[in-house]
Amino acid sequence: MTVIDCDAHVEESDATWSYMPEEWQMFRPFAVTFPKNTYFGSHDAAWVIDYKIRLYAANPTIMTRATQKDTSIPIQELADVAGRVAAMDMMGIDHQVVFPSIWLGVLAENVELEAALASSYNTFMAKQCGLSNGRLTYVAVLPWRRSDLAVAEIKRVTQLGSAIGIFCRGMEWDSPLTHPDFRPIFAEAEAQDLPIAIHVGNGTSPTISRMLEGITRPHYGDPAPHINPYGNGIVSGPYVQYAFQQILGSDMLERVPKLRVGFMEAGSEWTVPIVRKLRERRAKFIDSVLGDRVFVACAVDEDIPHIIDKVGVDFLVTQTDFPHGDAFREDHLRENLAERGDVSTADIAKILGDNPARLFKRG
Repeated sequence: MTVIDCDAHVEESDATWSYMPEEWQMFRPFAVTFPKNTYFGSHDAAWVIDYKIRLYAANPTIMTRATQKDTSIPIQELADVAGRVAAMDMMGIDHQVVFPSIWLGVLAENVELEAALASSYNTFMAKQCGLSNGRLTYVAVLPWRRSDLAVAEIKRVTQLGSAIGIFCRGMEWDSPLTHPDFRPIFAEAEAQDLPIAIHVGNGTSPTISRMLEGITRPHYGDPAPHINPYGNGIVSGPYVQYAFQQILGSDMLERVPKLRVGFMEAGSEWTVPIVRKLRERRAKFIDSVLGDRVFVACAVDEDIPHIIDKVGVDFLVTQTDFPHGDAFREDHLRENLAERGDVSTADIAKILGDNPARLFKRG
C-alpha cells in the first residue's frame, strides 16, 4: 500500500532566504529572541520582516518551542534531507508533499518584497527536495496580489523541478479565491498541471488581524501566543471551508476545467452539510468533481465512515503535519487508520495512496 503524506511542513530558516536577489538582500528576514520569562513562554523568538516583528508557531527555530519537538532542527528546516527521508521511512511514508510554515501568516505588506521572498523560498525548496530521489516534493508559494508576478513564478518553479502544487490560503489578502484578479493564476496553474493546495492560515485576512489588534487582548494562558484568542473560531480553518463553498458554488472549476484543488488541515467532517447543500442545486457537477478534481484532507480520528457514507471516499486524502506539533500531527497514518477497525482496507488504500496520486499526479 502506497502512503502519500499530502501535507507535511518545512520550518523556514536563514538558508531559505539565501536566494533572494541582490537588490533585496538588505530586506532579508532575520530572527530576534525574547527573554525567557515573558508571556511568550517557549515561543521566545520571532522574525523581523518588512519592518515588523512577525510571530509564528515554532519559527524561527532558535525559539525554545522548536527545540522541544522530537525532531532535530536540521530535519525540521530540511537542511538534513537524508534525515528527513529516514524519518519518513520510520513513519511508513513513501512520498511527502511539503508545505511552508510561516507562509500560513503574513510575511510582508510590500508585495515586491513578498515576491522576492517567495522566489527564494521556492528555489531553496526545489534544491532541497531535489536531493531526495523523488521522495520529497513541495507546493510553491506566490505573491497573490500581483498576478503577473505570480504567473511568472509558476512558470519558473515548473522549470526548477520538485514543485507539485501551488500553495494558497482560504482567502488571499481579504479576497475570495473566486475573485477575478486570481483567474490568470489559476489558468497558469492549470496549464502547468499543478493543483491548488488550499491550507489553513491565520494570515488569510489582514483586515481581521488588524481588527483584533484594536481590542485589548485577553490572557488565557494560551499555548499559541502568535494567535489572538479572540480569533479562535474565525481565523484559519473556517477560511478553508469558505474557499470550498466559494469554489464549488461558483463557475470557477468550469472556467479552468482541468484544474485540481485540495483543501488541507481543516478536517473533513464539515464537508457533509456543505456538500448536501451544494448538491441541492448542482448535484451532477458536484459529484463529477469530488474525487476527480476536488479533494479534502481528513484527520484520522474523524467520523470517516459517516463522511464516506454521505459524501464518498474518493475525495479523501490525509496528512501527517510533520514536523509541526499541533493537534493535526499524525505520524503513523496507515497504522492508526487500520487500528480504528471501521474503515476498510480498500478505503484506507484510497485515502493514503490512490486519491493523493490523482490530486498530485503521483503514480
